[in-house]
Amino acid sequence: MFQKARETAYLESTSILVLLIRWRKPLIIVTIVTALAAYLFSSPAFIQPKFKSSVVFFPSATNSVSKAIMEETNSEKQDILAFGEEEQAEQMLQILNSDEIREGIINKYKLFEHYKINTNQEYPMTALMEEYKDNINFTRTEFMSVRIEVLDADPQTAADIANDIASLLDSMKTKIQRSRATAALSIVEEAYKDKLYAMKLKEDSLMKLRELGVMDFKNQSIIWNEEYAKSYSSLNNESAMLPVLEKYKSANDTAIINTKARIKGAESKIKNLQSKLDLLALYGGASVSLNEELTLERVEVSKLKEQFDKLRVDANQNLTHKFVVNKAIKAEKKCYPVRWLILLVSVVGVFLLSLVIILAFERLKEVQYKI
Repeated sequence: MFQKARETAYLESTSILVLLIRWRKPLIIVTIVTALAAYLFSSPAFIQPKFKSSVVFFPSATNSVSKAIMEETNSEKQDILAFGEEEQAEQMLQILNSDEIREGIINKYKLFEHYKINTNQEYPMTALMEEYKDNINFTRTEFMSVRIEVLDADPQTAADIANDIASLLDSMKTKIQRSRATAALSIVEEAYKDKLYAMKLKEDSLMKLRELGVMDFKNQSIIWNEEYAKSYSSLNNESAMLPVLEKYKSANDTAIINTKARIKGAESKIKNLQSKLDLLALYGGASVSLNEELTLERVEVSKLKEQFDKLRVDANQNLTHKFVVNKAIKAEKKCYPVRWLILLVSVVGVFLLSLVIILAFERLKEVQYKI
């Protein structure tokens, strides 16, 4: 059985070889004509040659400059010098495909005229988009970098478009981030100003209390109460001593006069201290409350000021968002069309098609002969 199969395969291969020999002239002629036609129709006269330029860059890992620079504890992802990973590369690709970048390139290079698209045709924008997608491509490499590739009939234009797209990428991302940072900055600035105004009102109130004599409730109350106790004790002692002195001494005696003077002084001091203690009782609570609120608000103001400074850095930053590995340069050789490949595919394709037609023709003859 296997022997019969081998004989059949041998006979079929032999018959194909015989057919090739028998039809060699037509096959050679067809092959030569195909080669000449492919060479001719792949020439610049029929297919416009195009040159390719490309930009390769790595996205940056960090989005917030203030976090990368101003914070003491930074993770690796916030390092301003770190390369981005898959997530950042995908973000870059999304921005590269944005309408703003595409419209910027279309307007700058007048692509309707450059691609010779008639604006009066039925769907001019669709035709332009197809040309744009055919000639401008964005891809992510296996190393997580991003490649911008541009094909154009003019090698310098291809390089310029690729470099301009890379530049517009920075401008676009900066614009997006700056817009958000500016809005956040406005919110924080408003909160910061409100907090400063509230602090000023409390400080003015404290100033009024200080003018009344309420400086430090805790220390003043301790000191004045001690002084009040001493004065009260002194008054009691002197008041108790005066009747004894008056009993044994005359009214003009120096001891009696001094005792009466000390009693008057103690009474005056007690009265003065009482008025101060009454003042503390009236405004002391407000003073303590205002001081505690001011302490808390100073902490909040400090945090708001820190946040405000960070957002101001982010709103005004102009750092690049990418690390360029290769800039686009003017290509010296065209990359499209690949004439040898067109020639090879055309010749092989036509040769195989001719062979199939010949086999079909021979089989048809055999069938007709048997009939």
